[in-house]
Amino acid sequence: APRSEKGQRANEFQRNISLTKPFYASIFEITNSQFTKFNPKKGQGDANIPITSISWQEAVAYCNWLSKKEKLQLFYEITNGRVNDFNANADGYRLLSEAEWEWLARKSGKTKQTIFSWGNETIIPSNTANIADETAKGQVTFYVPNYNDGYVNVAPVGSFNRELSGLYDMSGNVSEWVHDVYLVMPPMTNTTVRNPMGEQRGQPHVIKGANFRSGSITMLRPAFREGLTAGRDDVGFRIGRYLYGGKNE
Repeated sequence: APRSEKGQRANEFQRNISLTKPFYASIFEITNSQFTKFNPKKGQGDANIPITSISWQEAVAYCNWLSKKEKLQLFYEITNGRVNDFNANADGYRLLSEAEWEWLARKSGKTKQTIFSWGNETIIPSNTANIADETAKGQVTFYVPNYNDGYVNVAPVGSFNRELSGLYDMSGNVSEWVHDVYLVMPPMTNTTVRNPMGEQRGQPHVIKGANFRSGSITMLRPAFREGLTAGRDDVGFRIGRYLYGGKNE
């Protein structure tokens, strides 16, 4: 995000990025019922609630499991639970890249990029997202006044209006693991990066998006980013994959 954007933080940098490879993105965050088919020890809660409290490694292991099930090329190279590498040319399931995630939330389905997924206005339209509303007063540092989403905690996926991207819940509910290793590094000037995926390995990893505890302008912006090394009860994930493999085009 530009320095002039309200709520911008020092770990956000504007980058010139070109997404040239068409990709799929899951309409909803991955649910308990979906994840428990992969790992019966996890996802024991309500079936349509997003899976949370899982690590980045567990999320990408789910992606590989689903790729095997559908006979797609594995995106991640995993040995004994350790993610060693990834194949950016594979057509298998993966986490969305940070760039893809932010493009979907801020630009997809719109004529211009916006500050928030719903637009540039700080007044949030009704039924937009599961965030820290009036009912969170006293429980969180920031809450959104004059807004009530009907949920104190996490909500079933798809409970709120579909966003202009065609996806649900990028504005709230749970924050989401994305593929990239978390770095705080200014981009090289006057360069455009194609289909960036970040470093081959490392920690922590980036999470994107607001969640049911988010109530500040800073955290409600899709540009907001954090680095995490472990799961959290307000962090889940959604998946994506390239329509076809092959090198950057």
